[in-house]
Amino acid sequence: MTAAQVNRPKLPPVTVVLPAPALQQVVSSILPLPIEHNANEQFKGEVTVDSVSSLNVDNGRIIVSGQLSGRNMSMNANVGGQNIQVKLGQLALPVICDVALRFDPARQMLLLTPKFQRAAQGGGDSDEALLALLNSLSKQYEVPLRNVLPLTGEIGSTTVRVRMEPLDIRAEDGAVTLRLRPVAGKRP
Repeated sequence: MTAAQVNRPKLPPVTVVLPAPALQQVVSSILPLPIEHNANEQFKGEVTVDSVSSLNVDNGRIIVSGQLSGRNMSMNANVGGQNIQVKLGQLALPVICDVALRFDPARQMLLLTPKFQRAAQGGGDSDEALLALLNSLSKQYEVPLRNVLPLTGEIGSTTVRVRMEPLDIRAEDGAVTLRLRPVAGKRP
């Protein structure tokens, strides 16, 4: 860091508001989305978010209703002291995912904790297996945000880079609100 960068005043923050409908459209546009899971555990197979039918934001939570599916699913079980693998094949399950959202400004980390539940009662044993897999995914995930929305451009022969330093991220009143501070610099 140069002396000019140290003495440069900090730019005022900007606020970006993502209303729930816009967030739902963004999420829907990247579907189908695979869900990473530890395949050497009790379950094996591919789990995918197929669709999002609703998305609501309030009180630090994002609540999503949608459809998940599993392909080539199998489950390890212990029956009578014997380890067996039960092939479940293809599964589909309408679910509700309640995601707690928290931002740790000191570490520049977005913390997401999803909890899944079945959207409709009924379903078979295979649905219960997929729901058990999803419950095993209900843990805190850390999303590093050190370089949010980096923009790079050229002015003459100078490369200019602007990154956004996250100051606060909240889920409330039907929207996700991001307070970001632009940090600019140039490269020779």
